Amino acid sequence: MNEQIYLSHSPDETFAVGYSLGERLAAWPEPTGRVVLLSGELGSGKTQFVKGLAAALGLDPAEVTSPTFALVQAHAFPGGTLWHVDLYRLPTGPGAAEAIALAELLGQPGIVAIEWPERLGPVLPTLAAGEDRTWRVYLDELQDGNRRITLHSPVG
Repeated sequence: MNEQIYLSHSPDETFAVGYSLGERLAAWPEPTGRVVLLSGELGSGKTQFVKGLAAALGLDPAEVTSPTFALVQAHAFPGGTLWHVDLYRLPTGPGAAEAIALAELLGQPGIVAIEWPERLGPVLPTLAAGEDRTWRVYLDELQDGNRRITLHSPVG
């Protein structure tokens, strides 16, 4: 995997990094299996990042909200559906993948963006092993209030 590190000084800059990834995902040749795993503490900017990604796909970022209570939100775009998933409220383990019907989401045209992917437990290494289709995004809040965004992109 290739690693890129960005320093975000504001929600707008976090949005811009998400937008940049969204442009790359929109150009990806395969319509299915595009996965973005977003890790970070509460308030680190995961949903803001997904808003940027959505905007690059032609979606209204104002319609992208944290799906903490719904678990999954679907946003249709011309190339498929952006599935925005939040596993925060689920216990860690294989039940998390079942609760969101992960296998079905991965088989549909579009992009699956998962906040709190650690909750997938033993399913996560299998998902992350798809190095040709999985982006990993780590958002860390720094002491000065800025964010470090580390993006691991697929090889290839």
